[in-house]
Amino acid sequence: MPADDRLCLALDMSGRDEILALVDELKEHVGWFKVNSAFTLHGPDLVREILARDVKVFLDLKLHDIPNTLAGYARAVTRLGVHLVTLHTAGGIEMMRTAAASADAQAAELGTARPKLVGVTLLTSVDQQVLNDELNVPGSVEDELRSRAALAAKAGLDGMVCAPPEIPLVRGVVPDDFFFVTPGARSPGQSDDDHRRTGTHAEAVAAGSSLLVVGRRILDAPDRVAAALEVTAEMS
Repeated sequence: MPADDRLCLALDMSGRDEILALVDELKEHVGWFKVNSAFTLHGPDLVREILARDVKVFLDLKLHDIPNTLAGYARAVTRLGVHLVTLHTAGGIEMMRTAAASADAQAAELGTARPKLVGVTLLTSVDQQVLNDELNVPGSVEDELRSRAALAAKAGLDGMVCAPPEIPLVRGVVPDDFFFVTPGARSPGQSDDDHRRTGTHAEAVAAGSSLLVVGRRILDAPDRVAAALEVTAEMS
């Protein structure tokens, strides 16, 4: 797979025109674009405008609600035509299964493919201290990741979000074709910012990452095209 097909740029900005200009600037070098907080401001119309530029959209909603509500969300995002959506594994198997079944039914009705449904396990800002002392979850980060990964696979999700070093930890409890979305990958020497569990872009690809989510490394660069090319070179 070409490196740019594994690269996703997080559109961490609020202006609609600024976002669309950035997609236009980088769409030849970045295969995926992640929409999160801008969705709250601009809604589905922004997503449609990005999709019209023939790129893939990762709608990072991190859905977490009762099964019936997730069924409605799953139908909506499938109708919208995005390629990947996140939901929290903490919602349990019934919630995740309902979302997958509803997305499948809506896609069959429309005659289209449904988005990949990817489970959020532990945010990369969560470390051992936060897990045990603040969230009051006993055990290690690694054990919790494996448990949630197995839950996502059992529920029929397509993949999971996890930091680069954690992909080998969960290989034994998920299908071989599981889709790994890895935030927190960095260039050598780059600050970890607010990520606690990280790795380099090269390490992520070597571990088996399906999609690397990059934000500040490109967004804050004086030359964003050059920065995107540098990241794909590191991945290669």
